[in-house]
Amino acid sequence: MLALAVVAGVSWTAVVVHGADRAPGAAGWRLPEASEGRPAESGGAGLGGLLLPYGEHRYRPGPDLNEFGSDIELTGAQTAALRKRSLARLPRSQRLAMERQIDRQPVKGMALRSYVGPAGASAGSDAEEFTVQITLARVADRRTAHSLAAAQRLLLGSAETVREGPAIKGHEGAACFLPPKDVVEGLDAMLCVGSVGDVVLTASATGTEALDRQEVADMVTAQFDRIKDPGKAV
Repeated sequence: MLALAVVAGVSWTAVVVHGADRAPGAAGWRLPEASEGRPAESGGAGLGGLLLPYGEHRYRPGPDLNEFGSDIELTGAQTAALRKRSLARLPRSQRLAMERQIDRQPVKGMALRSYVGPAGASAGSDAEEFTVQITLARVADRRTAHSLAAAQRLLLGSAETVREGPAIKGHEGAACFLPPKDVVEGLDAMLCVGSVGDVVLTASATGTEALDRQEVADMVTAQFDRIKDPGKAV
């Protein structure tokens, strides 16, 4: 993930926030309790208004993102500060190099929201709920967003042990990836990346080995559609 941060410069904050309160080497899985944070609105200005809304019978608030709750929106300055803070434990030379990379690729703003999603009806009786974290990062322009997303896809796709996940319908530039088989017994995960306009989207899902990957892909597709047309009913 450190290499991914160097190349792409966007999803590092999401990875750090998502895992900051986990003990190193911890491999257990337990579906986190829903956050008691503020409810997400279906509209609104800024990146937060582009995120999929919580729904009573669909997506519920997920686990807290470190100290920020399950639903946060950061300015460009806050994003840069958080990304640099996440580098504190790196050796000085690596930390300074990463900080320069952050300064060269500033992010205008970032919105993160975590969800608990339902297994789809077609997944079978053994399918269970899963958690998803969606991160939207607004960068300088469309070209930069496309380049960053392409760098992430190239890096993930070039790893021999990483497997290709379900397609994101209607968004050819987006891609999903699965971890190597049996990385942690009883767990499964999926990471999806792509861009729409000047927004880079990263979605990471975690669940049991019965993770409903197609349901996750459908959720990510709905998120891409919402960015493309914020007024579209989701």
